[in-house]
Amino acid sequence: MRKTLANNFLLKVVSLVVAVLFWLMVVNVDDPIITSQIPGVIVQVQNEAYIESGGKMSMIEEGQNVVTVEVTGKRSIVDKLTAEDLVATADLKQIVNMNTDPIMVPITVNCSKLRSTDLIPDPRNLSVDIDDIMTQEYIVTVASGEGQPGKGYEIGTLSARPDKIKITGPQSLVRIIDKVVATVDPTNIQEDTTKLVGLKIIDRNQVEFSESKMDYLKYDTSVPEVSVAVDLWAIRNDVAIKGGYVGEPADGYKVDKITFTPGHISVAGSDEALKALSEAGNSIQVPDGTIDVTGKDSDLEVKVNIEKLLPEGIKLTKDTSDTVIATVNILSQDSKEYSIPTTSIVGKNVADGLQLIYETEKVQIRIRENGAELDQLKESDIRASVDLTGKTEGSYQIPVKVELPEGFALVEEQDTVVKLAGSVDNDQNAK
Repeated sequence: MRKTLANNFLLKVVSLVVAVLFWLMVVNVDDPIITSQIPGVIVQVQNEAYIESGGKMSMIEEGQNVVTVEVTGKRSIVDKLTAEDLVATADLKQIVNMNTDPIMVPITVNCSKLRSTDLIPDPRNLSVDIDDIMTQEYIVTVASGEGQPGKGYEIGTLSARPDKIKITGPQSLVRIIDKVVATVDPTNIQEDTTKLVGLKIIDRNQVEFSESKMDYLKYDTSVPEVSVAVDLWAIRNDVAIKGGYVGEPADGYKVDKITFTPGHISVAGSDEALKALSEAGNSIQVPDGTIDVTGKDSDLEVKVNIEKLLPEGIKLTKDTSDTVIATVNILSQDSKEYSIPTTSIVGKNVADGLQLIYETEKVQIRIRENGAELDQLKESDIRASVDLTGKTEGSYQIPVKVELPEGFALVEEQDTVVKLAGSVDNDQNAK
């Protein structure tokens, strides 16, 4: 009897062990324990105030606050985990040694579905730089973007409120700040307005601070932005450039004329300044002393910075060059320059089927007295032609042949640019 009971008990124990082993086998086959790598987990820094209370700030090198976590657990859990399910923290109170460079802070990872011992970050420590806190004041530089205001207007003045700002941050960042910029978009603005504009920080290499660097900075305003007042100025076209000269050319020579290229410019200005410009003949005067012809016996070119000559409240429009070129024609006393329209220049020996096109409106021809007085010579007395013998379709620089009445001579030969093109009618017939 006792033997039977003992055998039954042993059988039950064996059965239990087998059952447990079978259960473990089933569990491990259906939902085994696995290890997986989850990248892109962002480390949250805690207790920064602990460092700041000592007059210092903590900084993490860009990209160093992202770790990969090795996760061990059941497949049914691990396979569904993402970086957002993991919370990685670095508590600055856990710093053991403040004398290392950089300082290493242990990283702890937690997940509601797993034990912290099953979560191993790589790297296991966060590299942190500790820097002194620094405060510096900067003027806000206001600029306009690439957009254009409404038709007929230009940006006149831009002003920021406040016009200066105090920035506090790690001294390694604050010391490399070159300027603080507020860039306003003027697209389609048609009246004076005020816009709220975010600030950009530019370093000494003229590189904009990244978002992560900006996060370390604090401002004496609630947010890094300012109000920018945009004052529009009306545009005025066809403002003439005028000017004279000083000095006397060489003996036997005279100043024939002064021309400016461009002869007219576009400006923008306040209402008061544009009114004053109208009263001044809607022109900009180049001071006589700018152009000195003393002792000159040939043409003279002088570059003039027109922007420096503009009255207060007037500016050049966006696409207008700040330089004009003054050309002074200096001729001998017995000569004169005539402007001959190219439409009056006769084209000779143009090949059949080709059309003659002049690339310029006029040519300048200089003529001197040779027994007769220039006052007696009219432009209609000057006969000009170009010889296109053997020229085919294309563009050419051709000498202008000038025939003059008796008593006059050509000072120098003059070229002009012409184009020979096939006529439309002939092209269509060829087809």
